[in-house]
Amino acid sequence: MRTVFKIVIWLGIGLWFIAVMGFVNSEMDGIICNQVEIVLKDSVRNRFVTAAEIRDMINAYNSDIQGYPVKDINIRDLEHRLEENPYIRNAEVFSDISGRLNIEIYQREPLIRVIPENGQGFYIDREGYSLPLSSNYSALIMLATGYIESPGNIGSKISVKESGENSLSSLHHLRDLYAFGLYLDGHPFWSSQIVQIYLNREGEYELIPRVGSHQILLGSLDDYRIKLRNLEVLYRQGFKKNGWNSYDKINLKYLNQVICTKR
Repeated sequence: MRTVFKIVIWLGIGLWFIAVMGFVNSEMDGIICNQVEIVLKDSVRNRFVTAAEIRDMINAYNSDIQGYPVKDINIRDLEHRLEENPYIRNAEVFSDISGRLNIEIYQREPLIRVIPENGQGFYIDREGYSLPLSSNYSALIMLATGYIESPGNIGSKISVKESGENSLSSLHHLRDLYAFGLYLDGHPFWSSQIVQIYLNREGEYELIPRVGSHQILLGSLDDYRIKLRNLEVLYRQGFKKNGWNSYDKINLKYLNQVICTKR
């Protein structure tokens, strides 16, 4: 008997829920969009796009939004259209019962700013995607310069991790640069000490530090963790005696060797 009673209760709850959802859906069918609310969720860190630009994109996509039924707005298609912008990582669009269309924008977060010797400048973001430089905003992040080849698809949805999968590809250095930049950015010491990466004609990397007037010759990116660990030991122990400006060059090209050239 108790089991039958429980079943009846749960059936009643289910029918009530269906009735409520049907009422809400019927109410939503008649709601007119009276406001478009745009929120840039990460505007404190990045300012590649503005709310005004998002509004212009929406109007270009479909001007029949505000003043029209909410049910006629293709929310998923609008999200996809907004995400075609290279600076937008994710767009979330949803409406509420008041008739407000809410649009939340998450921008891409740049990791490295790349200025090639001969080519178009661009950013590499934290997910490995290339972004064009912006006239609205210049991110204060690590700089990479030198003989770096620009990808031909800046702003596309192809990650440098994919474009450089083939080690024989001319773009494989972008994949290596991206991985190296992630390591530096995530390191408690190197994230603040290294401000610039330079790729020379021979394909060897040189680093420019924030503190100290020396040049760091890293060579290839092979075993860069070991090379930088040895350099960190020199910084923390050797520089206490000789000072940060005693050397002109610090050569890390050879594994487990740190060769310093005095001024």
